[in-house]
Amino acid sequence: MTVGNIVTELTQADLAVETDLASSTANYGRKPIMLTLSPSSPCICGILIKRKLCQIILTDLGGKIFFQRDYAYQTLTSSEELLEIIWNLYTQCCTHTFRRILAIGISSVGPLDSMAGILLKPPYFYGIENLSIVSIMREKTGLPTYLVNDATAGAFAEKLFGLGISIPNFAYLHIMNGIGAGFILNHQLYDGDSGQSGEIGHTSINFNGPLCACGNRGCLDLYANLDNMRARIQELALLYPDSPLLESIPSWLEIIKAGNQRDPLAICVLEEFCSYIAFSLTNVVNLLNLSTIIIGYDSDGSGSIIEEILQHKLSAMALSAKYHSFHIVHSSFRGDAPLIGAAALVADNVFEGQLELLELKNLSA
Repeated sequence: MTVGNIVTELTQADLAVETDLASSTANYGRKPIMLTLSPSSPCICGILIKRKLCQIILTDLGGKIFFQRDYAYQTLTSSEELLEIIWNLYTQCCTHTFRRILAIGISSVGPLDSMAGILLKPPYFYGIENLSIVSIMREKTGLPTYLVNDATAGAFAEKLFGLGISIPNFAYLHIMNGIGAGFILNHQLYDGDSGQSGEIGHTSINFNGPLCACGNRGCLDLYANLDNMRARIQELALLYPDSPLLESIPSWLEIIKAGNQRDPLAICVLEEFCSYIAFSLTNVVNLLNLSTIIIGYDSDGSGSIIEEILQHKLSAMALSAKYHSFHIVHSSFRGDAPLIGAAALVADNVFEGQLELLELKNLSA
């Protein structure tokens, strides 16, 4: 009776609809009925801010994307230009749907202060700093707005909608325009005191190394990056004259594809790239005693060369791997987990009762 009352309340509020379960093989009792989100139910706006690209999506509470717009740029002249891009994208969202937008989740390059809602001073981000993006968007839209680091958002997407649903502890590693990590510990998102956790790209792997923009020396980001891979390809060109990577300046996707096809030159540069990452990841695994790493990056889905190399390296380097099985898997969202995670952050606030669905509140009144 309680379930029936809840379902009635959801359907009357147009939050859910009942449909027949066509594939059911049950031959006794009542015919099963599937409860799904209503096409008119409130939706979520997710925004991803990164170097050279801003993306916006509308999703339902289950994380299903039904609208997306991308805006690429080579540089930004000011915070105002970034805000104008975001506002124009948001306006497109509003004109696209008749559904009520419940709240806005923003996933961004860091460092940032998620509690205060401020982009602090991301390295190599066009000089933008101390941008109070949450309060600005909240004032312009009148909607609850949340801010989270992009890699942390990736971890949250996996926990709420992806491979990490049933995994109590794991790290999400994001390889794109820098390297970041997000952590799920005891089934909960770990975001640190102010949202600056997971800056694995700014952990040092060489204390005598070059000075990083963050002020540290020998940061992982200075070694494991696309420019260094391209330079290494040119250095090794004479040894691998038949490699397809020498036909032009290779993109990240082309290097990954060649590696999955077992091109010797691609394997060589990816092995070096993964060695740098393995040094930092080993420290993470040894400190937190994790046995699962989910990795997100752009790929065509044809192979798992990055995961294979890192699996081999960490299985030999991590202390816990000597006694327990260790798993490195590719994200179920490929490179889009931080974008989906922006929406997942809002959805979780709904599921945890921190953000009310006004239809239910009004109905009860």
